[in-house]
Amino acid sequence: MPHHTDTIADWLVSNRLYEDNLFYYALIICFWFFIGFAFLGFELEGFSLQQNLFFNFVFYLFICTMMALCPVWFRLFFGKTHTAKREQELHAHLDELDDDDRQEVVAYLNETGQLAMRPVQRWALVFLGSYFLFEVFFISAWVKDLTLVWQPDWVMGIVEWVRGNTNLPPLNVDRKLFDLDIGLSSDKILHTMYESETEFLDSEFGKSALLFHFFRFINAPLIFISIHMLLYRSIGWSGINRFKVKEEYRNLCDLLKSYLWVSFLAFFCVLMIVGTILLIQSLEISARMSMNIVIWIDSFYLNFCFVFAVISVLILISWLKMSKKLILNIINFIKQFFQPT
Repeated sequence: MPHHTDTIADWLVSNRLYEDNLFYYALIICFWFFIGFAFLGFELEGFSLQQNLFFNFVFYLFICTMMALCPVWFRLFFGKTHTAKREQELHAHLDELDDDDRQEVVAYLNETGQLAMRPVQRWALVFLGSYFLFEVFFISAWVKDLTLVWQPDWVMGIVEWVRGNTNLPPLNVDRKLFDLDIGLSSDKILHTMYESETEFLDSEFGKSALLFHFFRFINAPLIFISIHMLLYRSIGWSGINRFKVKEEYRNLCDLLKSYLWVSFLAFFCVLMIVGTILLIQSLEISARMSMNIVIWIDSFYLNFCFVFAVISVLILISWLKMSKKLILNIINFIKQFFQPT
């Protein structure tokens, strides 16, 4: 059984079944994503924009279904790979064990990455692919010439809710869920298009941007959870596990040294989490991303903040556990001076 690794060098040459499995499934999701990306936004002659939106939505659902069938595609196209054979052999060996032994072995294999992806993790991967493809659908099919081609009452209700919860300058007064300040925005496009935040919010493009921002906002927690489910063990194997609280430390000074180092990292982790929250709140970023698909591609790197947020949360959890252990050790250290000799 491969040994547990906690450095990037070991992680790069590791041969974990989970990560191999994740690679193939991610490859399948990416394939269908790019199929959808290439064709979404098509317009059939002789049909209205609303009808074409419906056709695009049906196509979007078809691609999502193909993503959900990733286990089928894995068996069809990667069933003879070394990864698939390892998975089959592993299940054959596990089936020979009794329930108690099987549970113990499965727990160990899961900890060391020698189990394939669980169904819930596959669904997390499908969700990520489906959601980002929905953004492509929204920008390419639902919005034409910066205008929503379909504006039912429930859509306008969402737009009004986001508008009512958007904080306008001065931003430090009457804090709300979302922020919009064109004057401080680094986006020159919004500067040239609109003179004020109110003008932007009342425009047709403002309506589409508000709706797009709503979808990004409500899906942000699900994106974070999905990335955590998929990568938290890989993140640990790549080196973050070194910041976990040890069962035993040589002495109090050794614990204090580790605590100070993790505290230094925790400070930057807090900044990363705050930055992610501000990114989710920012209406200017959503407006810029929803302008066209080219700008969306250019801005896609911003979504990697969720990965760094997951890393930051893992480090902060280790810091909290280490803080508790340090306090208990200090208390025990002080107690020994008051014990009768």
